[in-house]
Amino acid sequence: MFSALSICSTTPLRSRGRRPTIALGTLVALGISAASLAAEPVRPDLTLKLQGLLKKEMIQVEQAMQAVYSAIVQGRHAVVAEKGQSIHDSFILEQALSDEDRQDLKAAVPPEFLQMDAYLHELSASLAEAGRAEDTSRQVYIFGRMTESCVACHSTYVTDRFEGLEVSDVPAEWGLAPEASGDSPEG
Repeated sequence: MFSALSICSTTPLRSRGRRPTIALGTLVALGISAASLAAEPVRPDLTLKLQGLLKKEMIQVEQAMQAVYSAIVQGRHAVVAEKGQSIHDSFILEQALSDEDRQDLKAAVPPEFLQMDAYLHELSASLAEAGRAEDTSRQVYIFGRMTESCVACHSTYVTDRFEGLEVSDVPAEWGLAPEASGDSPEG
């Protein structure tokens, strides 16, 4: 930060008055504020069983998303419907978890993590519907919202695995359900 200010200016700091000091203070405060709002990665707090289940779910979601992309651009609506439904059905809380596993999961992750995951699966159900309706425009819209949701979650809760997202400038509404963001999965 300091070198950027020095490089951008040909005038010495002392002769420019309070404006640079205020600007620097604001940048530092924003940095501290953003750092305090950033969530910690959730993986270290999960049991090994839950880590395995989440990893398995995420691999399935990623593979399905790749297939959905190809299906959308090729007009294969049945594949979009099938893969959208498979993402919906992979929801971790719908898996065969013991009561102890459910308690461990809820204790290890913030409620917002579960809300983001639930929203992704809600979107995937809408994607499946759009596939069955052969509504390409809606498929593209929902697929975009799903991608935003994945990026938002990874940049908030999985920065220990996806360092490239650690400093991403992800819009606040990404990954939020419509009532929270004003956006609709219906397109």
